[in-house]
Amino acid sequence: AAIFNATAPLWGALIAWLWLKEAPGPARVLGLAIGFVGVLGLFWDQASFRPGADASGWALVAVLAATLCYGLAANYAKRHLAGVPPLAVAGGSQLAATLVLLPPALWWWPAATPSPTAWLAAALLAVACTGLAYVMYFRLIARVGPANAIAVTFLIPVFAMLWGALLLDEAVSAEMLAGGAVILLGTALA
Repeated sequence: AAIFNATAPLWGALIAWLWLKEAPGPARVLGLAIGFVGVLGLFWDQASFRPGADASGWALVAVLAATLCYGLAANYAKRHLAGVPPLAVAGGSQLAATLVLLPPALWWWPAATPSPTAWLAAALLAVACTGLAYVMYFRLIARVGPANAIAVTFLIPVFAMLWGALLLDEAVSAEMLAGGAVILLGTALA
């Protein structure tokens, strides 16, 4: 899933091309094609859509849909929120997310209330990781554009494989490294 997060810049560049009319040069078009080939290469052997199977294909489609949403959101922010202070955009997006997630959180509230330590950890993640990161992210969108700002997602696969290997004893296969390299090559060109 983390490797597929590297497709966000591909979606961002493609959406900027189609929606904002930011015409890509030949290297960017080649990069988009190479990146999508890398995604298909990783996806092809892992995806199962057969009923009764593990249905992993739907999980991978969901990850790709999420990265498509990242690309849409970055371009939307550039198009419609230009001039709005990044702190206001970040705060507004977090408030909106909270309001959207509140009803399902209350509906599926766990039987045992989370501990104060768990609440503190969630609050620290919300403020230190998500909140501050979004302020910097929306500042980047305003300064360098959505296609360049979304490039921060290049780091997700690298750190996910590193932490997975170090903390969870997950195996990093040659196919994962090769697919990730192809996606990153395509994204770098795009």
